[in-house]
Amino acid sequence: MRSVVLILVVLITSGCANRYSVPRPNIDNAQLRLVSIPSNNNFVTTPNNNECIDEQHAASLATLGLKANLVRRLSRIDMPLYNHEISDSHQNEVYIPAGREFTFQFNGVGITGIDPGKTSTQEGILYSWCRKLVSFIPEKNRNYEAVYDYITTDEGRETCGVTLFELAENDNGQFHRKALTDYQVKHHYCPL
Repeated sequence: MRSVVLILVVLITSGCANRYSVPRPNIDNAQLRLVSIPSNNNFVTTPNNNECIDEQHAASLATLGLKANLVRRLSRIDMPLYNHEISDSHQNEVYIPAGREFTFQFNGVGITGIDPGKTSTQEGILYSWCRKLVSFIPEKNRNYEAVYDYITTDEGRETCGVTLFELAENDNGQFHRKALTDYQVKHHYCPL
């Protein structure tokens, strides 16, 4: 009986390991805090395709939002300027490779309504996805923060957006958020 329980524990916990929660050996690393302002679920992944938004992904970086409380995959690596006004389940810190382009994808999902024509609760729930693909070149030992939030477009429509910051240290050792401009946010989906 003990061996069955041990096997189950190993199987359950092995799927929860995140390779981004520790620095990778033999390469330069940077740190990235992922933040989701809306209270929906947000699955942050590394994509198979760095050119367009895809539902398939190579690896999971973080689960943010309400579901983060269920999967317990929150990671803290003691980055500066932690925002205590945002729920812990909406922030996750990871190590990423530095010195080369790094691409990740926010996959935000929320419930937008119920289809009254469906008999099953699960079938009747209507979901809305908002995805953004972000690419930048992190520098060794630097701290970054990517904030996913709703924005208003020039046309007055609300959509999701991502702002990237460097958590930079000034000469007197104090940290501040510096908005970056040298990154890309892609909005288009891969062809089916």
